[in-house]
Amino acid sequence: MVFAVAAVALVAGGIGYVALSGPSIVIPDDPCADRPPLRNVDGVRLQPVAMRAFLQAQREAGVPIPVVQSYRSCAEQRRACRSICGNPEGCPDLCAPAGLSWHQLGAAVDITQEGLDDPRIVHALEENGWCQALPDSDPGHFSFDGCH
Repeated sequence: MVFAVAAVALVAGGIGYVALSGPSIVIPDDPCADRPPLRNVDGVRLQPVAMRAFLQAQREAGVPIPVVQSYRSCAEQRRACRSICGNPEGCPDLCAPAGLSWHQLGAAVDITQEGLDDPRIVHALEENGWCQALPDSDPGHFSFDGCH
């Protein structure tokens, strides 16, 4: 089963749903088993509503937004966690467990330090529904439709 909701809070041990006004992203029951709908533009893979917001931010910034990673599978998330904190199951405030990361929903991007240092990029992302969830521990990570 798949849900389309306006905003979602992912919590340890499961997925919680909070409906707010605004654009909808698709939330699969199990992001590790069912991939959400994705669009690929210049190597960036996001859900359609997130992609529209990303491309609008890029237009407003006036420069390409340098993305390191966007959508990643659960296997890729486990590898990322192993690389980031040594634990493929995730680490608090550093790496979300597979299935609980907004990357598996196609609703997150990691940008380069160069992009993060460009106020035009950060401002444009924030103005278009992107949020830095953990600016101190994961500064280049932006989630669409709220801080997750």
